[in-house]
This record gives sequence, C-alpha cells and structure tokens, in this order.
Amino acid sequence: MNFNPERKIRYVQITSEILEKEGIEGITIRKVAEKAGCTSAVLYKHFENKEHLVMLASVKFLEPYIIEFLKQTDREDITSIQMDLWLWRCFIFEAFRNKPYYELMFFSDQRDMLEECVYEYYQMFPEVQKHFTGLTASIIFSSNLNEREFFRLRRAANAGLITMENASLLGRLSVAVFQGMFSQYAGMTMSETEIRFAAEDCYNLIYALFQRFVNPGTRLDMEE
Repeated sequence: MNFNPERKIRYVQITSEILEKEGIEGITIRKVAEKAGCTSAVLYKHFENKEHLVMLASVKFLEPYIIEFLKQTDREDITSIQMDLWLWRCFIFEAFRNKPYYELMFFSDQRDMLEECVYEYYQMFPEVQKHFTGLTASIIFSSNLNEREFFRLRRAANAGLITMENASLLGRLSVAVFQGMFSQYAGMTMSETEIRFAAEDCYNLIYALFQRFVNPGTRLDMEE
C-alpha cells in the first residue's frame, strides 16, 4: 500500500483531535479527509478502513498510562507487587477518564487490532518507543488484560512475593473486577468527581484482592 508517512501522521493527529471534541461517533472518513484537505480515496491508501484509523488515533489516550508504565518499570526502589498496584491505579483512572477509547481498545470487537496499532503508532511517533524493552513491549502491545497482568505477577512470583498459583488466580480476579466495574459505567457521561469515585472504588477492590493473595509481609503501598 503506497502512502506518504508524514501525511499519515497528520491524518492520525486530525482524527485524534476530532475524537477529543466529538468522540468516536463524530469520526467519518469524509470528515477527516475534509479537515486534511484530501479525498476519502487518499485516506484509504493509508488506512485499511475507518476502524483502523480510529484504533490508531485512540492509542493517544493510552499513552499517559504507557509513559507511567515505562517510568515505574525503571524503578529499583520498589517491589514488583508495589509496581503492579501503582500501574493498576494509573490504568484504572485513565480508563475511567477515557471510557470510550478503553472500551474500544480492550473490550470491543476490534480489540485484536490493538497490538498492531500500538506498534504502528510508535513507528509514527517513536520518541516513547526508544524506551521499550522486550518485556515492556510484550505487555504494552497486548490487548489481553489477563495476559498483561500475569506477565507482571509472574515477576512477583519469581521474586518470592506470591506463589505462582496465587499469581495466576490474582491476575484473573483483578481483571474480572476491573472489567465488571468498568462495564457498569459503559456509555454513561460522568463528572470528574464521579470518575474519581468510580476509579477509586475499583482500585480499592483490586487492592483488597492483593492483600489476600500476596505472601505475608509483602509491602503493597508506595510513596508517590
């Protein structure tokens, strides 16, 4: 497929701007083409379909979590359990603030596109990608939340902070709690206060699970 890389970046940026102002329902190929000063046919040279374009543009809403993920995985002063809980907290708050895009990326029929779209996005915007390691990339690129969580908890098990059996169970239960809480608010317009309350409630439930499953004496909290 022939395309201009710089123009493709611009099309993704325009789509992200429309998403911020009008949401997913505001995106049409024709609208993006008009704002970009090109034809719909030109856009189809760069993207397989509208879903491909929207998923690529939605990665922008995942980026704050990705940046925090990379920041925390570089730390050596906290355990993998503390890190995992902190990343859960960040992920939950970003997900509730950007519900339509997290629904699209992790729970929609198009979620299998996320891995390739994250990779493609960071080919276009490589500044963050240069900090990826094999481990972080394998987690960040996956749309499978159970898989992402088990990757992290397996490190905790290898460090003796939780048994491997409990790591597997805790991962599944944590994701189930998040998905259940998140689905309760699907399609709802929420105030900032409501978002904070829902996210905090979800995080506290996952924190309670960690308290039950990690080995005795394992520290959970960390200084921000």
